[in-house]
Amino acid sequence: MKKALLLIAVLFALALMNYHFERTDFGWQLGLYTFLFGLYYKVIYREKIEIGLNEGLLAALLIRLILLPAIPVLSDDFYRFVFDGQLIANGINPYSFLPVEVLDKLHPEHDFSYWSHLLSNMNSPEYYSVYPPVHQVIFWVSSLAGEELLWNIILLRLVILVFEGLSFLLLFKIIRLKGLSLNFLWLYAFNPLVILELTGNLHFEGLVLTGLLLGIYFWEKKKVYSAALGWSLASGLKLTPLILGPLWLKSWSGKQLWKFLLTSMILISVFLIPLILGNGHQGFWESFRLYQSKFEFNASVYYLIREVWAGVVGYNPQIYLGPTLSVVTLVSILIFSYFWKVASFSQITQGAVWIYLIYLLLQPVVHPWYLIPAFGLGVLVRDRVFLVWTGLVFLSYSAYRSDPVAESFVLIFLEYGILIFFLISPLIKTIYPKRNLYEQ
Repeated sequence: MKKALLLIAVLFALALMNYHFERTDFGWQLGLYTFLFGLYYKVIYREKIEIGLNEGLLAALLIRLILLPAIPVLSDDFYRFVFDGQLIANGINPYSFLPVEVLDKLHPEHDFSYWSHLLSNMNSPEYYSVYPPVHQVIFWVSSLAGEELLWNIILLRLVILVFEGLSFLLLFKIIRLKGLSLNFLWLYAFNPLVILELTGNLHFEGLVLTGLLLGIYFWEKKKVYSAALGWSLASGLKLTPLILGPLWLKSWSGKQLWKFLLTSMILISVFLIPLILGNGHQGFWESFRLYQSKFEFNASVYYLIREVWAGVVGYNPQIYLGPTLSVVTLVSILIFSYFWKVASFSQITQGAVWIYLIYLLLQPVVHPWYLIPAFGLGVLVRDRVFLVWTGLVFLSYSAYRSDPVAESFVLIFLEYGILIFFLISPLIKTIYPKRNLYEQ
């Protein structure tokens, strides 16, 4: 009875967030998310309520299916996804033309109303597509429903659900392989951020996680080619998993290292080949470069340096700071990977989580869904930092209370302040252990 009531409460809160309130209703959205995360943290993390495999999977599926016909509320990225899919279906390279240019490429008798609707709601029509080719295949799948937005969305959502199922399967296999509690699966499956950002907002970091889990699972099984496929698929989807390259190379030795390296190079090259068609790489690189040097959102170290710099020299160093921090990120990851020991499943998994943490703390843009791959890996090694961050990062949606977007630096300070506390609390406990109250 208790489980049924909890499920009903979760479904009701999700329905309100996705069918009733807009993202401008931040107070309501934050309140409902806090309720969901508090419930999740208490029941799944603290109480570790016993949930059977079948009933847990059924509940996780039902929670996601309630969002199946929902138009994403918290993010408008899906307009670009659908638009790119329509481009490909009409034989237009999304890397070669700006969205504002492509209407001229359609047949004069084509009905432009649907495309105009997508274009008018898109958040970056003046940029070439920055989504890698594997992404574009999924976008093309959405176009199979024709020019019907709801059905385009449903097809994207079904693809995400299929990969969520694969992630559940891989998590279950790893849990059984390592003798872990089934609760580790529920920590991922019932996390509110995972549900909202993947099924709800149609982001594809869940597919990246599937690839990373595949890689780590087959690393443990010592299957080089399958592990290389997993990491290559994740990298082909988002490019970000390339940051794990130094760690992966350190995790193999001898002939296995060469097999992994060559297989990964071949697969990643194949996944990225469409970029060179019609000089598409030029548009892709231009948008990627501008993204690194122009966009700012929910950053930590970046904002701190920016404010100090601006206070000293009197201007925003945005155009220099983003690329500079990218170099710092690369060097930091190389140093970390060099010194990090990789001899067990927990070490390679924890190493990947730490690398993601380094990367995200130094980025100028940290959207909530960026956390999901690291969080999904982190549940396998009892990582608290990303668990807590999935609860805090929703504060970044306060930026959408108004138009134009305006971030609340008080809330950003609160988000990262609490996160840093959880990050350093184990160190504090080591340096200042609790004293016995009766100790004189």
